Amino acid sequence: MIFNIRAFAFALISFSYIVSAEDNGRLPLSYRPSPESVYVPPKPEDSVSLLDYVNSRDDLTILAQVVSECAGFAQAFDTIPTWKFTFFAPSDTAFNQTGEYFNTFAETPKGKWWLGNLIQHHYIPNSQLNVSSFSTNFTRVQTGTFLYIGAQVLDGNLVLNRAATVVEADIPISNGLVHIIDRIIDPSTMIFEADIEKTKQNFIAGSCSNPDLPYC
Repeated sequence: MIFNIRAFAFALISFSYIVSAEDNGRLPLSYRPSPESVYVPPKPEDSVSLLDYVNSRDDLTILAQVVSECAGFAQAFDTIPTWKFTFFAPSDTAFNQTGEYFNTFAETPKGKWWLGNLIQHHYIPNSQLNVSSFSTNFTRVQTGTFLYIGAQVLDGNLVLNRAATVVEADIPISNGLVHIIDRIIDPSTMIFEADIEKTKQNFIAGSCSNPDLPYC
């Protein structure tokens, strides 16, 4: 009897969620529109935000579209942060090499959420890492998702996860550094072997890159 009551309660909550989403004109897992009165921090004169730079390139049009469709990302990309950062920008070529499954999944509400996590995996806060920050040794570097990607300089080119090549490197923007890459970096392909050397970078708040912290 207890099981039946719990099942009924779960079904009722699920039905209420679906009805609520329909009443609001939104699909489940879809983003709620930003309020018109949301605060937008001012940008310093002559600054170039990450969004400014992405929108200025005709080979980053798919990335620009993805950023515009993931809630909050356009606003974040258009803000000049007080910290330094590195961003590996997937080119249109990178997105065009993903395959049919990626394109189909990316169009779903759940796919939009996943795309946001994907873009965050290309972002490294608190560190400006140019190509010279890496070496011919295979190392790992932590990203904004707290996961790791592999990095190695091969024939003078920085290669990530042994798959994505930096085709244009060390592009400066306000408080940041951008590298253009020819393949996307999937968070599910995280590189995490304890014996792989870490790339030198600054601490990312909330992560366990410092194992001595009490919450790690």
